[in-house]
Amino acid sequence: MSIFDTIGQALGGATGVGGLLGAGLGFLGSRSNASNALQAAETQAQALRQNAKDAIAAGQPFGMGSLGGTVDYDMDSRTGLLNLSPQLSNIYQGALDRSGLFGGQAMQYAGLDPFEAGDLFYQQEQPLVDKERNLRRSDLETRLLAQGRLGGSGGALEREALETAFETADMGRRQQSFSRAQDLISGLLGREKGDLATAQGLLDIPIQMANVGRGIGGSLGNIAASGLASQQAGEALLANSRAAGGTALGSFGNAVSGLFRPQKPATVIQVKSA
Repeated sequence: MSIFDTIGQALGGATGVGGLLGAGLGFLGSRSNASNALQAAETQAQALRQNAKDAIAAGQPFGMGSLGGTVDYDMDSRTGLLNLSPQLSNIYQGALDRSGLFGGQAMQYAGLDPFEAGDLFYQQEQPLVDKERNLRRSDLETRLLAQGRLGGSGGALEREALETAFETADMGRRQQSFSRAQDLISGLLGREKGDLATAQGLLDIPIQMANVGRGIGGSLGNIAASGLASQQAGEALLANSRAAGGTALGSFGNAVSGLFRPQKPATVIQVKSA
């Protein structure tokens, strides 16, 4: 018996060697395939996470600044800060202060019945009217005294005529106080509305700058997303190629095992002689 026969018997013959080698390579291939598949999944997941982070970073809004003010963003706290310039801030505050002043004046009339508002307007106007009338009385008395008619009947008639004119004026003024009070209310509320509109319009300046910053960041984010999508496809292809390597190793084991399979002996046909 030769040494090769001895080795063959020890290993279980050619069939045993081929089966053992094929099984071993098949096991290695399966294990490699599972390891590469796991590694491929981790690679793809990591690529997705990084791509998402890069896309968010690329799409962040831009801080802006102009003569009208500034716009700043804090992506960590997810807040934005919009500021007017110092000059526009003063105008904004002044408009708010005036609107409060006009609104407060209007409310002392607007909160009343229209006729009560007219009477209030009449009473508030009266001190100014009395001041003017006292001056006219003093002028009349001075003139009458200079003419020597202050104590006479003529002077008395003139003084009475003046007071009658005052009473007539009061009646007309009281009748007009209703409409004049309503006109005053409309005027005050209109000025309040105008100042509030001015303040609101000023706030639109930093908002417009914020929209510009968002637009720039959004455009860059879209460009980055397209590039990252291509990168992600490349990462997936690489990961799948790694996973396919394990399958190829298993196939190689099967092929090698086939080389060690014993060949069927050729069929010998014996021909008997007649």
